Amino acid sequence: MPRVITITSGKGGVGKTSISLNLALELASRKQRVCLFDADLGLANINILTGIQPENDLESVIDGSLALGDIVIKDFQGIDIIPGSSGVERMADLTREEAGRLIRSFLGLGEYDYFIFDTSAGISSQVLSFCMASHEILLVITPEPTSLTDAYALLKVLSRKRYPSTVNVVVNQVKQANNAKQAYGQLRDTVNRFLSIKLSPLGIVARDKHIPMAVIAQTPFLKLFPDSTASKCIQLLGRKLLTKEKNMEPISLEQFWQRCLGFLAKSRPENRPEKATPKAPGAAKQKHNVTEPKAPGAAKQEPDVTDLLERMETKISMLMSEIKQIRKMMERQALQKEESPESPAEVELDFEAWIAKNGR
Repeated sequence: MPRVITITSGKGGVGKTSISLNLALELASRKQRVCLFDADLGLANINILTGIQPENDLESVIDGSLALGDIVIKDFQGIDIIPGSSGVERMADLTREEAGRLIRSFLGLGEYDYFIFDTSAGISSQVLSFCMASHEILLVITPEPTSLTDAYALLKVLSRKRYPSTVNVVVNQVKQANNAKQAYGQLRDTVNRFLSIKLSPLGIVARDKHIPMAVIAQTPFLKLFPDSTASKCIQLLGRKLLTKEKNMEPISLEQFWQRCLGFLAKSRPENRPEKATPKAPGAAKQKHNVTEPKAPGAAKQEPDVTDLLERMETKISMLMSEIKQIRKMMERQALQKEESPESPAEVELDFEAWIAKNGR
């Protein structure tokens, strides 16, 4: 059975897709069979990072016009890539027949050691469903205050939904060891104080001038600059994931998709409790056979607006009770002085030593 990992973030622009792609390539270089699923609805970042332009995506499989094997990008530098795009958005409204066809398609793909899902940022129903269905989440943060607050918002939703496993954290865009220590420490302390979910530090990825150069070349930095600081950090993350594998509970791909589609089905507007709405004055005097005409497309638009308002309300309420703690976090970040980057070995060893001493 494959090891299913969902890589996500609370905020966009933290380098989540870059870590997903390069980590998948690192695992493949260690003789692991890896499939990377591009589940990011915002931007086709994997296309940008690789120069690949897929002609079809998961929506063609859901429609039944193509098989999953027809859209998979085979053996891209040792890994397989599934372009999700608009098909991921449609997964929330699948019929039973479409859901069954999708699950059967994934079961027919072949054997993998790792199935990695690169999701969108935030707390959409798709992101939460991938997270809740996975037995392993890799949360990408940066030392920026907005990244930490948005990551906390995501963790709070997962905690409310009783996510059972420990969430692994990767600190990206690290200038120096103290950046990683402070970012992870602040997030961990806030989570331990208010939430029941558990965190574990997986490692860091240093800020590296070679990363934007690799993006311009549309080639993963692990392949283009294998001796760079960022590449050495990715190599360390790969080694750590392999050693953690012994402690993971196995899950079949069929179980994952059944869970994921089940969570998505529960998030549909028609499955949520109806809220009482105040009646206009004199509404009771109206005749039962008189109905107000609806604008074209109103039935489709109303759930979307309701869902958007509920998400906004949820996120605001999540942050209000912890606003003092988050404000202190941001003030400490603003006072921090920038120093010169350390070498990869110093960053990794120093961060690990700090976690060993203070992580409990």
